[in-house]
Amino acid sequence: MNLLLRPLQNSNDPVWSVIISIIILLAGVSYYVVYIMRIAFAELDDGGPNQPERCESGPADSTPDTQD
Repeated sequence: MNLLLRPLQNSNDPVWSVIISIIILLAGVSYYVVYIMRIAFAELDDGGPNQPERCESGPADSTPDTQD
């Protein structure tokens, strides 16, 4: 049991398993953020289904021209 729960020999040494775990966690989070951003920009470029149509003024405006 002493082999599994032995204290650190030098309390100023870093705990490498925690540092490696944080690096793996940050890599995973970065991957998912980049994935979500790529999907978002792809939807913007394609004019995704949740995007409203652009309304531009043209000859078929809903306001009639009234001439006196």
